[in-house]
Amino acid sequence: MANCLCPPFLRALKSWKSRYFTMTATSTASGTAALTRIRVVLVETSHPGNVGSAARAMKTMGISNMVIVNPRLPAPQHDAQAIALASGATDVLQTAKVVATLQEALADVVYAVGFTARKRELTHPHVGLREAAGLVMSQLAVQASAPVALVFGNEAMCLSNDDVDRCQLLASVPANPVYSSLNLAQTVQVAAYEMMMASGSFTVPPDVKRETAKAGEIEALIKHLELAAIESGFLAPNSPKRFMTRMRRLATRASLEPEEVAILRGLIASFQKPDRRNVSST
Repeated sequence: MANCLCPPFLRALKSWKSRYFTMTATSTASGTAALTRIRVVLVETSHPGNVGSAARAMKTMGISNMVIVNPRLPAPQHDAQAIALASGATDVLQTAKVVATLQEALADVVYAVGFTARKRELTHPHVGLREAAGLVMSQLAVQASAPVALVFGNEAMCLSNDDVDRCQLLASVPANPVYSSLNLAQTVQVAAYEMMMASGSFTVPPDVKRETAKAGEIEALIKHLELAAIESGFLAPNSPKRFMTRMRRLATRASLEPEEVAILRGLIASFQKPDRRNVSST
């Protein structure tokens, strides 16, 4: 069946949809520039799928620089599973570098954060991820152009003590103490998100200015609803007051806009006059 709705109703509906379904995130130049200087280093990863998922996680947060250290499988960034799980972030895979040692991966880096879930003795400061993200942004602010690295261990053994020694800071992802196991790609996703938030690079634009329906428009809607309810037999003509009082309160709490009032009145009108609709059966 197809309904032919009145033009004012359609215009109101289109206006409402355009206002509420077109908001997107915007980026700031300085924050985006900071993210381009973050390098994600994957040490001795063994699952190509995690490499692809990590690439996707990075790109969604504005990070694109990936280095893979001594992978267990050759060229994991070209593996079919990695490409499939990258899902649109194959450019991150295609530009990823593969090196033999962590020392090589960090040669031009001024600050490296190693991710580990366990505390280490006689080692570097160990902080939560959110604090680490703030420290990374501080380093990027004082350095002219050098990159900062986020270093992740492999799926089974995490970072070795030698790897940790090459980092200036250790970070952990806060998680449920009863079950705190995150896989590699999940850790990269959470870390990349915190870096993006700390950089201030992406913000949701402020809500569009909205116009609230006038009291007269709300009252006309309530009267229209009352008439339709009486015509349908839902309300007794002589005692609609309590129901309509509740409807009036509901409309007031909803803070309706003029377009929304028009949509509701168009809907009520379609119920009142079903003969005006074009109904066809297939």
